[in-house]
Amino acid sequence: MAYSNKKHIQQLVYLLKAHGVTEVVLCPGSRNMPIVESLCNGDFNVHRALDERSAGFMAVGMAQSSARVAVCVTSGSAVANLLPSLIEAKLQGLGMVVVTADRPKEMIGQMMGQTMDQTGALASAVKYSVNVEDDESDDGMWYANREINAALISAYFGMNGPVQINMQIKEPFFECKEDYLGKFRKIEYIDDLKALWNTCKRPLVVVGQGSGMDLKVAKNIPVYVEVLGNLDRAKYNVISDEDIENYNPDLVVYIGGHIVSKIARISITKMKPKSVVRIGESLEFADTFKSLTHVAVSSSWVECLNKEVDFVPVSALYKDGVYPSVYADFLKNIKPNSTVFVANSTSVRAIDYAYSHLRETRDKGLRFMCNRGVNGIEGSLSAAVGYASLYPNETTYIVIGDLSFFYDVSSLWSVGNNLRILLVNDGRGSIFSRLKGLEQTDTVQKFVSESHEFCAEGIASTYKLEYASKNGCADELTWKWYNDTKKDKSKLLEVFL
Repeated sequence: MAYSNKKHIQQLVYLLKAHGVTEVVLCPGSRNMPIVESLCNGDFNVHRALDERSAGFMAVGMAQSSARVAVCVTSGSAVANLLPSLIEAKLQGLGMVVVTADRPKEMIGQMMGQTMDQTGALASAVKYSVNVEDDESDDGMWYANREINAALISAYFGMNGPVQINMQIKEPFFECKEDYLGKFRKIEYIDDLKALWNTCKRPLVVVGQGSGMDLKVAKNIPVYVEVLGNLDRAKYNVISDEDIENYNPDLVVYIGGHIVSKIARISITKMKPKSVVRIGESLEFADTFKSLTHVAVSSSWVECLNKEVDFVPVSALYKDGVYPSVYADFLKNIKPNSTVFVANSTSVRAIDYAYSHLRETRDKGLRFMCNRGVNGIEGSLSAAVGYASLYPNETTYIVIGDLSFFYDVSSLWSVGNNLRILLVNDGRGSIFSRLKGLEQTDTVQKFVSESHEFCAEGIASTYKLEYASKNGCADELTWKWYNDTKKDKSKLLEVFL
């Protein structure tokens, strides 16, 4: 028994077996040699083929008999020769795995032998394609594990189909001296959470950005949700960042989009819960906490998840000075049942903090939205303008920092009369002052934080917005003006810090 010394190849062989592949079709070549050697020693039924085109169709025939099969080829045009069989497998709905050996990425496009865009060559014929680098760092192994698992699950989820695992292999690659395969993480698809739920002791439901779903969980089950989750918090046992560490969950069920808090993400990542389930509308392999064990689709969510859990979250009090008071004042003063867009960086964190710690703000039925997919500062104002244009009879709010505002100011070209802008202007990108280790040198202040002395009064005049400004906070009369809907112009309140 001799397996390749390369860890990403060991992961591949281990996971092929773990996901039920029994048949492998092997073609000659040098770049795929360590994979071939490892597969031949991996307790598979091995089949030989001289020609890659024929090898692909051999795998099609095996797949027609319901066998789980992988075909392994070397680099270059050998990969392209698989295309006819993959098209056939895709149109028949046959699950099969193609493992393509490849040169490392730095050799592609450099006029070196047997190099081409191997994933692009098969993209139209496969359900899922992954490029695995020859990288034995912790992050490299984590990425390889997640993506190989994702490909192998995808081949047999829904309508079956072919998938490609492209393995970049650096020289030297002929060392095959390992007697045993290590154990690697297997991620599984599950269609019912009940078994996991019944065996855990401390479940935690994590809710990311969303539109206010009804979770159907019992009132005592701890739920971590931020302002962008748009949940009715009165229905749930909501816990804070600090509560997560005290609770130490052994099962995490993660639904919805991004979470904002680095503290929560890092805490769960360090704890490495026994089970982490990612639930999406379709298969999603987002391994946010680097400990994903299961994936499921939303239809797997059982009617009601109930369990005796004796954990009472600490009721965290609002503390002055964590963020400027203008954010809390904004939430206290805007109209109930309003839609609030929040820009990224400091704005979303400050609004989340105020909303989470002030009960009077949580009872107003507010709906929050944010461009949290990529977390960039661009487009925040544009998104609010676009949304407001569809609801001309409702007031739409946006809380935005100075850099985000000035970046996106051209969107005001299309503004209507129902937008209320709170511009918090502290003359810099304040998020950078909160990053530990980023010293506020002259270079950082000028080129990173982009310190400035601009104000938005002229912009308000240009785009015919009503404008007011205050230092530090706004008084009652200003908030009354801000919320007044009798005038036919949108309004911009600029608060200087």
